[in-house]
This record gives sequence, structure tokens and C-alpha cells, in this order.
Amino acid sequence: MPFEAKKQAALAELENSKIWRPNYEPPFLLFMWWLGKKTRPPHYNSFMRNALSLGSFFAVGWGLIMWLLVWNSTGLSVLAGIGAPLLAGLTFGLIMACYYSFSAKRKKLSRWEELPEIDESAQQYS
Repeated sequence: MPFEAKKQAALAELENSKIWRPNYEPPFLLFMWWLGKKTRPPHYNSFMRNALSLGSFFAVGWGLIMWLLVWNSTGLSVLAGIGAPLLAGLTFGLIMACYYSFSAKRKKLSRWEELPEIDESAQQYS
């Protein structure tokens, strides 16, 4: 189970780096894990992967909420109803990708490929 081992090593490294837990386990990531997807914590993704995944998640979520609560009753055009969430998602995705990239470099985190695979059964307890 190499993904789970790397995931545990990444979470241990993130915890030791003193990054706030909700920053390295955002709702998007917890949702993906809940679905059973093998998704890396965002500090270990590429800039583009973070921008696309986080921006898409935000665009869909924010667009649905805005449509249900506001735009549905205002007669907003379909083009505007699609364009606004796409622009918001693009902006959010780029900002969050910058944050995660900067944070990973500032905290000198390992790359995903460099993480050790922790074998919990081989650990000895003192």
C-alpha cells in the first residue's frame, strides 16, 4: 500500500512543519479521501494540479450555491451563470496554487517522490 505509506509520511512532515492542519487537509482533500481517491495533500502537488483541482472544486460549489440562492430568481443569463463561476474558480485556483507552492518552499517540504514509505508494522515502540 505505497500511497497510504507516503500519505502518512506526508502528514507527519506537514504536522512537524507547524503548518496549520486545515491548510494541509482542506475540505476538498478530505472529500476526495472520503470518496476513496488517492489524492496527495496539496503541498505535494504541482502548481498546475492545485490550480485546476482547487479552482474546479470552488467553481462548481460556488456556482451551484450562487445559482440556488441568488441568480435563479434574478433571471441571470446562462452565459453569465457559467462565466462568473469559471472566473471565480480560476482566480481562487491560482491564488491557492501560489499559496501551496510558496508554503511548501518556505517550509522546505520534501517532494512526493522523496517521501519515505513508512511501514507501520516495522516500527518499534520504546
